Amino acid sequence: MAEAIIMPKTGMAMEEGTIIEWLVAVGDLIEVGTVVAEIETDKSTMELESDSEGTLLRIDYAAGETVPVTLPIAWVGKTGEELPPEHGKQAIPAVEPEAKEQAAPAQQEPTPGRVKATPAARKAAAREQIDLHTVAASGRYGEIRERDVRAAEQKRVTPLAARMAEAQQIDVRGVSGSGWDGKVFSADLKAADQKKSTVLAAAAEDELVPLTTIQKITGRRMLESSQGIPSVTEHTRADVTSLLAMRAQINQDGAHRLTINDFVLLAVVRALGEHRRMNAVFQGDSLLYKGSIHLGMAVATPRGLLVPVIRDADHYSLSGLSARARDLAENAREGHLSPDELSGSTFSVTNVGMMGITAFTPIINPPEVGILGVCSIEEVLALKEGSVIQKRMMGLSLTFDHRAVDGAEASYFLKAVREYLESPLSMLI
Repeated sequence: MAEAIIMPKTGMAMEEGTIIEWLVAVGDLIEVGTVVAEIETDKSTMELESDSEGTLLRIDYAAGETVPVTLPIAWVGKTGEELPPEHGKQAIPAVEPEAKEQAAPAQQEPTPGRVKATPAARKAAAREQIDLHTVAASGRYGEIRERDVRAAEQKRVTPLAARMAEAQQIDVRGVSGSGWDGKVFSADLKAADQKKSTVLAAAAEDELVPLTTIQKITGRRMLESSQGIPSVTEHTRADVTSLLAMRAQINQDGAHRLTINDFVLLAVVRALGEHRRMNAVFQGDSLLYKGSIHLGMAVATPRGLLVPVIRDADHYSLSGLSARARDLAENAREGHLSPDELSGSTFSVTNVGMMGITAFTPIINPPEVGILGVCSIEEVLALKEGSVIQKRMMGLSLTFDHRAVDGAEASYFLKAVREYLESPLSMLI
């Protein structure tokens, strides 16, 4: 009897999923555990494994279609088995008994030109103009991941050429490299600069780009937040001169380089432990003070903004918090987060400092009562005992729900975060 491959329900709130790509074709032999497709939910992208073995007899929904959870999307069994009627759709044709001999060769060889890669890897390869056939895969199931594309891109440019391109704002994708396999050297950048054309590019045509499932869900939630929460944003700046010096010293000897955001996350954790009202969520007409700190951190991905959660963040050291944040960010970009890693946050942090943003108004992620925005670091001159000194100042923007927290309470919390960043040793004790 043929077995159905269904659209999985990965969380209580999940109602539907979108098929991003089928990784198998009708007629292929399927084993238990074979990754047959990539599915996008409202929070992440996941690999769909088969629970049955046999021949893929029919695909009921093509890539790009959205399907309600628990509905059959394909069927596995013995060639020629009778299949149930489709759900009012024109399915991809089933394998006929006499086609078995013809289908056999296709089971032995991959489809010509087909490369197994995650959506994030495909977008990165297209953006960097890298042929996926030349990229070594490191994925669990032999798929190319975004990190593989980034590694391949780094191999195409020498370190000196990369630094020159960054300083001169040159797009190396348009430079023909003179090295092996097109590797770009510094001399290639100089030659390309001399050949720059003054011809203006033709006007681009309009392009209608549909929102991803994640973008649509995020948009609805942010609209509800902005319309239903009386939010207020307070801004301050922290002197991170000492923090940057300490970070540089740590990174000289450490195998894993710490980021500015790692210190911010730790400062927020310490401040939340002292100001429990900020580490709370609305529950009906009450405010539930959470016993654990589950820190959400916003991550930009090719499919939209995701907020993976560092659970029990107050149990981590600085290095442990850094490692966990790095793993979650990478999995978010690759679309491999579990539902548990995308739910249950008690406070969130969003960092746009690398974009040069000096202040903004982050939107609260309900049912939380606050979110901290991290801004860029600026060099400023200041007077100290009559002498001019240079400081490095980082902007912080705290948005809070005024129903739960008043201005004074929010100010004390923001002051605590600032003081931890200005005296970084104090949060390591």
